[in-house]
Amino acid sequence: MLFMGEEILESTPWTDDVGSVGNAISWDALESGEETSTAFLRFVRELLRTRRDQPALCGEAINAHHVDSPKHIIAFYRWLEGAGRDVVVVVVASLNESTQVGYRVGMPRPGPWREVLNSDAFLNWPNPWTAGNRSAIRADTTPVHAMPASAVITVPANSILMFA
Repeated sequence: MLFMGEEILESTPWTDDVGSVGNAISWDALESGEETSTAFLRFVRELLRTRRDQPALCGEAINAHHVDSPKHIIAFYRWLEGAGRDVVVVVVASLNESTQVGYRVGMPRPGPWREVLNSDAFLNWPNPWTAGNRSAIRADTTPVHAMPASAVITVPANSILMFA
């Protein structure tokens, strides 16, 4: 959910008093090409596109199958009931200040998975030093986190990854 102006990192307080001065959305940040606002707006658009393109993100089914408290990483997967095996999204979120390379995470099934979202790409868009998985990973049959398969991935610092 986004509240008015959050898609451009609006910092002024909101009010429903139309006569109030200084509480309007600062559209001039976008019009002037201010990098942080425009990069974040692009990220929000990409999040919305990913939600539209990945129907599993709209379903009610969820399994939070991995919580790594020391490393501040959580993984969960979502799917649409009755839609078939191909409608699954695995989300890996990190609140860790460091990138984790060679991190094994449980997956619902072995095989190829596309990296459909990597929030690290939007840090100073376009981020020339994006840490990630080159748009794809392959899960093997090593069971981890009570899942039948797993993949070794790179988890960027303070990021959200989605695999479909």
